[in-house]
Amino acid sequence: MAESAEPRVRRSDLRRQRPLPLAPRTLPLLLALSALATASAARATRLVPCGSQPERALWVSPREPRVGDPLRVLALAERNAPAAGLALLGPAGWERLPTERGGGPPFWWSAELPSPGRPARLQLALLGAGDEPLVCLALRLGPRRADRPGRPERVAPAAGGGAPWPLRAAWGWSTEALYAAWIERLFAAPADERPSWSPLHQVLRDARRNWLYNHLGLAEDGPDPARAVVAEPDCADLPYFLRAYFAWKLGLPFGWRHCDRGSAARPARCGPLREAVLGQPTAVAGASAAQAFSRLLREQLSLVHSGAGRTAGDDDATDLYPVALTRAALRPGTVYVDPYGHLLVIARWQAQGPRGSGVLYAVDGHPDLSVGRKRFWRGAFLFVPGAEGGSGGFKAFRPLRVRDGLTAALTNDELARARGLAAPSLEQYALGTDAFYARMEALINPRPLGPEDALRERMRALHELMLERVEAVAVGEQYLRTQGGRQIAMPEGPRIFESRGPWEDFSTPARDLRLLLAIDETLGFPAYVARHPERFAWPAGLAAAAVAAALERLLAQGTAAAELSYQRSDGAQQRLTVAEVIARRQALELAYNPNDCIELRWGARGAELASCQRHAPSEQRERMAQYRPWFARRQRPPLR
Repeated sequence: MAESAEPRVRRSDLRRQRPLPLAPRTLPLLLALSALATASAARATRLVPCGSQPERALWVSPREPRVGDPLRVLALAERNAPAAGLALLGPAGWERLPTERGGGPPFWWSAELPSPGRPARLQLALLGAGDEPLVCLALRLGPRRADRPGRPERVAPAAGGGAPWPLRAAWGWSTEALYAAWIERLFAAPADERPSWSPLHQVLRDARRNWLYNHLGLAEDGPDPARAVVAEPDCADLPYFLRAYFAWKLGLPFGWRHCDRGSAARPARCGPLREAVLGQPTAVAGASAAQAFSRLLREQLSLVHSGAGRTAGDDDATDLYPVALTRAALRPGTVYVDPYGHLLVIARWQAQGPRGSGVLYAVDGHPDLSVGRKRFWRGAFLFVPGAEGGSGGFKAFRPLRVRDGLTAALTNDELARARGLAAPSLEQYALGTDAFYARMEALINPRPLGPEDALRERMRALHELMLERVEAVAVGEQYLRTQGGRQIAMPEGPRIFESRGPWEDFSTPARDLRLLLAIDETLGFPAYVARHPERFAWPAGLAAAAVAAALERLLAQGTAAAELSYQRSDGAQQRLTVAEVIARRQALELAYNPNDCIELRWGARGAELASCQRHAPSEQRERMAQYRPWFARRQRPPLR
C-alpha cells in the first residue's frame, strides 16, 4: 500500500497493502481501466467521503504504488456482503472492477488494475449492493521507478550488531484477516486436483497466487530467481516460514522460541522469545533484502521442530495457543498440531453445497521439501486430548506487540480481552477424541451427510494419502540409487520418528503410522455409523444392520476400483488397488526403511518381490522387528 497510508493505521489496522491476482483480462478492458484511472486523476478533484468502519479494511500492493506497476487491491470484511465489489472512482462516479472473491470469515474481494501512464490520485472502494462505499482508500501513485527493474535493495547493517527487522504495522484484526486471505489464495486449487509445490518458494514466486509478490518493490520474488527469496521448509518449519514471510513483507513484529520436545510426562517447554533480525553485519553487508531474509529462514527458522506446537494449552510462553472449534476461529493460517510430530496449516474451507460434502483443506511440508494439500478427516489429522507429551489440535500464532522498544507476545489473558483476535480456548481438550471429530464434522458439514456420501469422502481421502506415499517412497528410492551402495543410518528407538539428515528425509515411519490409522478408520466406518446414526442423514426405514451391510459393500467396491502404481526396481510399473494396499497393512508395519527395496516398501509378495535388489542391514531389520508393536498398536512411543 502507499507508504503514506501505513503510519495512519490505528490499532484497528484498517489500512494496509495487499496483492491480488485476478482472472486474465482482455486488451480492451486493460485500456479502458488505464484510461479511467488517468481521467480520474485529471478530472475528479473531489474524493467521496468514506469513513473507516470496524472489521473492514482495504489494502493495495505494491507497498509504494508507482506509475508502470500494476496495482493490486484487496478488501476484507468480517461479515459477508454477497453483492459487494471493488470499484475505482472516475469522472462519472464509481466504476466497478472485475472482482474475485473468497473466504468467509474473513471475506475478501480482490482486483487488479493497470497503472495510469502518469502520476495520479486514485480512490478505491468496496461498494455494497446499492453502490454505497463499505470501505475506501485514497492514494497517489508515485513517479516511475528510476532504478532498473530487478535491481535489489541493499541491506545496511544495524549499528547494534544485526540488520534490523522492518516495523511498519501492528498485528490486529486487519493484518490477521489479511494473513488468512493471503494463505487461502496462495494455496487455492480445484477440489479434484492434488496440488504440490517443491519447495515453498515455487508458489511464493507465482505472481498469480501470491498477493505479496514483489510487494516491497525490490524484485524480492522475481523475475530473477538468483535474487529471489529462497524458502525450503520441512513439515515443522512451514507454518513459521509462512508467518515470517508475511510479517517481513508487511513490516510486522516477528519472533519465535526454541522449545524442547517434551516427554511422556509433560508437554514441551519453550525458552524466551527471539526477536527476528535479518543477519549479522558481515553476513548482510552488500546483500539484498531477499538474500538477508533467506538467510534468516535457512539458518534460524529451519531449526524449529514440531515440539514448538506440543506445548500446554494454558502456557503463555509459546508461539502457538489453542483456539475454539468454531468457523470464525479456525481461519486459514491456523496451525494444526499432530501430537505424533507433524504441523499443518489450514488453507481453505470449501462450503458444503446442496449436494455433497464440505471440505477443510490444509497444507503441510515434508522432509523432501515439498508442500502438499490434505483434507481434514480422522485418518489424517490425529488428535489426542490428553496433555501428556503436549497438547495438539488447532492453534493460532500468538500476536506480537512492541512495548517500550521491545517485542513481546500477548499472554492468554491479554488475548482473551483483545478485540478482533481469536481468544484462547481449551474446549477441544475437554471434548475427548470422538466428540472432537464429531464437532469438526458438524463444522465442515452443517447438514449431516448420508452414510454412503460420508464413506465416499473417507475413501477419497485414504486414496490421496496412498498417492502421497507413492511420491515420498519414490524420492527415497531415487536418493539411494545415487549413493553407490551406501546405506542410511537408522536412529535408535523412538528417534526413528524424529531425527535429522537422510533418515528424516527419506524414511516414512510417521507417515506410515498415520496411513495405518487411516486404514483402520476407513475399515471401521460402517460399524461407526451403526453406533452413531444420529450423526448422519439416516435412510428412512432401514435398520442399522442393513445400513452397515450396504456400507461394507460400498467399501469393497470403492477400494477395489481406486488404483495407484509405483515403479519397481526393474523399472516396471506395479499397479495396486487401494483394497490390495489395505490387505498389506501388516506388511506396512515394517515398510518404512529406505534401505529396503521399493517392493518391500509396498509389502510385496511372490512374483512382485522378485525384482527386489536391496535390503536393509540385518541389524536394522532386527530393530524394526522390536519396534513393530508400536505400529501394530497404532501408538507412537514418547521420545523419553
